[in-house]
Parts: sequence; C-alpha cells; structure tokens
Amino acid sequence: MTINRRILLCAVALALGALFIRLGFWQLDRHGERSAGVRARAERADAPRLQWMGPGDVPPDTAGLIGRRARLAGRWDRAGEVILRSRTLDGRAGAEVLTPFLVGGDAGQVVMVLRGWLPAPDGLRPDLASGWTEPPGDARASAAVEGVLVSSRDGRGGQPLQTEIAGAQHLAIAGLDLALIREQTALEPTPHVLRADDPPLGGALRPARALETDSGPHLSYAIQWFAFAVIGLGGTAILLRSSGDRTSPSERKRP
Repeated sequence: MTINRRILLCAVALALGALFIRLGFWQLDRHGERSAGVRARAERADAPRLQWMGPGDVPPDTAGLIGRRARLAGRWDRAGEVILRSRTLDGRAGAEVLTPFLVGGDAGQVVMVLRGWLPAPDGLRPDLASGWTEPPGDARASAAVEGVLVSSRDGRGGQPLQTEIAGAQHLAIAGLDLALIREQTALEPTPHVLRADDPPLGGALRPARALETDSGPHLSYAIQWFAFAVIGLGGTAILLRSSGDRTSPSERKRP
C-alpha cells in the first residue's frame, strides 16, 4: 500500500471514528434525558391526585403534570370521539378511542381522554357503542373519570380521515395530535391528555397503551456506536500494520 493510500485510509478511519463516538455520546445524552423523565413521572405518580371539578381547575399548560394522577368531573362528549387508527393489540387490528370530556359540564374546558382500545378489522371503524356501559340516552349525564396525565406528543396525526360509524362522522388520525384535532373539528381541547384507568374486564374496551416506564433503547444504541468506532479504528490499524509487513525492502527504500 502506497503512503498516499495509507494517509487517506487513516483520515477516513479517524473521521468515521469521530462520527461514531459523537453519535454514541448523543445517544448517552438521550438516555439521560429519558431516564430523568421516567424518574420525574414516577415521583409525580406518588403526588396527591389532582381534582378538576370545574373550568377554573384546569391549568393552562402541562408543566410538571405529566405522570400525575387526576380525577375529572363533568360529562362526556360522545359525538366528538376521535379515532386513533391502526392500533394493534395482541396481533388484532383495532383503534384507540380518544373521547372529549367537558370538565364541569357543558360550558367546561375540553380535556381529551384516551379511554382504551377497540377491535376494528380495518383499523379504522371500531364499534364505538361497544366501548360504553351506559346507554346512549345517558350521553349528557354527569360523569367522572380517573387516570394519569400523559404527553400529548404522540407523533404527527398524519392524513386526517373522516369515517362514518353508526351514521355519525368521526375524525380518524394516525397519532395523538391535538393541533390537528383543533383544526379538523369544532373542539378546542386543552393541552392535557388523560389516559383513563383500565376499563373493567369483560367489556369490549381494552386498556390503552401504558405510560412508558423505561429509559428506552438509547443506552444500547450508544454501546453499538462506540463498538463501531473501536472496530473501525482497530481494523484500520491492523490493516495498516499487515500491509506494512508485506512491503518489500526495495519499496521501503524507494524515495
């Protein structure tokens, strides 16, 4: 191997090694941030339960509330239910149901409640009525719901679809996107999302996705990037040494 090629190989190996190490430290930072978030949510879960009984009880933002338990009093807005489409559970196609809850009653602020999962062969049109134990005539009755406040940043809502279920139109989106809900419906939800406690066994409604409780795969990703750096630099060093050993004496003396 000529000197120029050896220099070029060293430069490429060092550049890639520096990149891999930088990516490794970036994943370590992500791991630390996520771990801190998990610890904060665990601490908030032990805090006293929030009681939102009227419009004045609902704070304007979510600062320090993710992971807190809350109890809401008011009424459900079944007509405004939103479908989170294409959500599988145990290998079955279905969708999650996001139902507006009017805190304090008809004039109350709207908090979106992730009530649970329902089967739907097309992942788009679940039987919404099967998710309720109360008859339709009680749709405006007073109610209460308990659960955990979760992040509303579930990803972009994707292409909004209007789907007809039991003669009524409902918005179907791919991810929990409050801005898209405001844009596509007459609802004006607050920035809060409540994951309702698991529904009773035996009904059609199944629990929604649980709140994340681990720090994710970032630590393993960091280890992989550091391993790539070691392999790349180590392999380059071995290659350079072996090519140097194969160089003939005349090539070494050549100016």
